[in-house]
Amino acid sequence: MNSIKTFKHIATLALAIIVLANCSSEDTLTSDWIDSNATESNLTLGDLKDRASNFVWLGASMTAGYQDGGFFKEGQENAYPTIVARQLQQIDPTITYNYPNIVTVMGTGRTAIDLNAALAFLTTGQGSLGDALVPSVGDGVKQNTNSPIHNFSVPGMRAIDMGVAGYGQANPLFGAFMSGPTATVLGDAVASSPTFFSLWPGGNDLLGYALGGGSVDGYDPTNTGALTDPATFTATINASVAALTANGAHGIVLNIAPWTILPYFQAATQLSGGVNLLPAGSVDAPTAAFLNSVAAYGAYNAALDQVVLAGAITAEEAAIRKITFTADVANAPVITDESLTDLSAMGIASMRQASPGVASLGIPADIFPLTAIFTIGVPQEDGSIPGVSVPLSDQYTLTAAEQGNILYHAAQYNAAITAAANNNDNLHLVDIHPIMADLFGLSPQIAAAIGMGNAGVQAADGVLGFTSGGINLVPLSLTQAELYNSVFSTDFVHPNPRGQALLANEIIKVLNANYGATIPTVDPLAFEPIYAPF
Repeated sequence: MNSIKTFKHIATLALAIIVLANCSSEDTLTSDWIDSNATESNLTLGDLKDRASNFVWLGASMTAGYQDGGFFKEGQENAYPTIVARQLQQIDPTITYNYPNIVTVMGTGRTAIDLNAALAFLTTGQGSLGDALVPSVGDGVKQNTNSPIHNFSVPGMRAIDMGVAGYGQANPLFGAFMSGPTATVLGDAVASSPTFFSLWPGGNDLLGYALGGGSVDGYDPTNTGALTDPATFTATINASVAALTANGAHGIVLNIAPWTILPYFQAATQLSGGVNLLPAGSVDAPTAAFLNSVAAYGAYNAALDQVVLAGAITAEEAAIRKITFTADVANAPVITDESLTDLSAMGIASMRQASPGVASLGIPADIFPLTAIFTIGVPQEDGSIPGVSVPLSDQYTLTAAEQGNILYHAAQYNAAITAAANNNDNLHLVDIHPIMADLFGLSPQIAAAIGMGNAGVQAADGVLGFTSGGINLVPLSLTQAELYNSVFSTDFVHPNPRGQALLANEIIKVLNANYGATIPTVDPLAFEPIYAPF
């Protein structure tokens, strides 16, 4: 097995692809942010004139500015609340905006890539994954010195955490600016007496489960890897909106996307061209012969035939579960699938090889979180090889059943968010589905299947990318020609500054449409796409 070298190559490529074009000769953008977003004489805040004086933001990591796998000053400076605040200040310079001053330039640390090492490895095969990765040691978190605060967003926070007393004890990124040891995030935001607010709830109520490969069953509010009970989520949203609007404040609320479309969940299969993540050459003839023998999966396959005869499972399920390796070609890894009939009492594991799905039946392909790249086919200390000699652990795969669970809960959460906006004249919905459907190149059929709503379906044109200034911005390009145009950061989950600019524009459009304002949108190309190398 030469899987170590092969998977180091894939992992390095996955992380390097979004930084290689930092040195692109095509990048001739030299205008700074101010020049690209100059104030015009006909700008007005409209009915926002008095309401924008104390604009408060409440959300999680994306709203706080977390990106590149860390929380640092430059991320806060380029978060969409900061961008919108600057646009408001172009019209009314008296508007103030402060985010918590709790991190330094390096903050909690950032992950970059040594460009020269990455290029050498990709083009010549020299070096290793460790040579290309450049983790940084951050300065940690410090106590806030800014006052007043307008951005109360906290990386890692779920909607159900907003009202938890003493949440700062569990999450130091709130603890560094909370008003007291028993403070709640929502309470501190309300205490700031907002005249207008933005609320983006629910991202982490869904994302934690997805990042963990759907490995946590049931609803457990103490486990960030569990989904949130929709009834609890709905109650939380309604209570939060009631508290924020109690004194007459207006606001906006953002819905959430089914996060499985994020690069973090798509990079592995994009790099391999499908679910065959064990590349050609990683399983040679002797290895394949052994894996298929009765000493390995041959016995498992034979046992399935016997179980069919006993009537415990159907022949169709047995066919899905059977495992066969072919020498010298790409193979699908063996995965754990808890949706299969439980045969543990017979000593038979719930495992199968990864599936490309059945599009005609609406069955999606298995999805692999980015972390799976570092595990599949890599020998472990006990001698096992995940995905080959033993099934890949549940946290490294999102099966069709787990994806369905994510889509169901995303729909439930969005229904609660939409209802809150529809039931309150002072609250307006910012629907991010159209921009996401357009950016990710979804077809109308896929957009409908994953719950993007009518607007998302209409925006889905099946063409990857979002055109801005003649440039096609893409989620995270896997081709060197478009690397510089990516809008997600090096952690594959959070937007980079250009992605944050796109979010800011969606908010500005809603503010303009509902308050008679003419707040200028921003040029995403005026923002740096990647914070690496540094």
